[in-house]
Amino acid sequence: MFLKNIIQMSSDEAMGETNSPEINDKSSNSDSQNPEVQGASTAQNEEAARISSLEAECAAVQAKLSETHDRMLRIAADAENMRKRMEREKADTRLYSIQEFAKDLLPVIDAFDKAMSAIELTQINFETEEGKKVAGIVEGVQLVSKVFQDAVKKHGIERLPGKDAPFNPTYHNAIAKIVDASFKQETVIDEFMAGYKIGERILRTAMVRVGAPD
Repeated sequence: MFLKNIIQMSSDEAMGETNSPEINDKSSNSDSQNPEVQGASTAQNEEAARISSLEAECAAVQAKLSETHDRMLRIAADAENMRKRMEREKADTRLYSIQEFAKDLLPVIDAFDKAMSAIELTQINFETEEGKKVAGIVEGVQLVSKVFQDAVKKHGIERLPGKDAPFNPTYHNAIAKIVDASFKQETVIDEFMAGYKIGERILRTAMVRVGAPD
């Protein structure tokens, strides 16, 4: 029995020496001082740093591309707006360059209007010899009036709404007014002188008489 106890004690001491912290620490220190282990750890750190650097560069390039794209869109929008503005200014210049000349034409237009009104009011028998001569003159005046009206309209000169149109102070100059409950709104009932515009600009307001409900 004594011999058995001695053998057991020897075995326990041997196992204690094997599992001692000193031995484990030596094993750990041995791994940390191993050149192969240190090299692998350094390579992993360098690879992670390189990947992080590339990701940062990609993010910077992406941000730069996005900024450039936005700038190009703004430049394109500005260019389109400038093109439209230049086209509008060109059209306005072409249209309104004859504004003063158009004003000088208004008395001529008025003269044709009066001539046409006089023709409509004249009671002429066009079947007679004298009437046939007058009919030729009337036809000529009507033709010239139509050609002239077409020409001024072609250049943007248009007549403003007149008789039976709703009264518009922008278009009409009311020189007389009649109050009548039958009118639902202010309405032009007579036109003494026609009004004209060129494009959106008023050349002359119409001189009118207005009917109003009150």
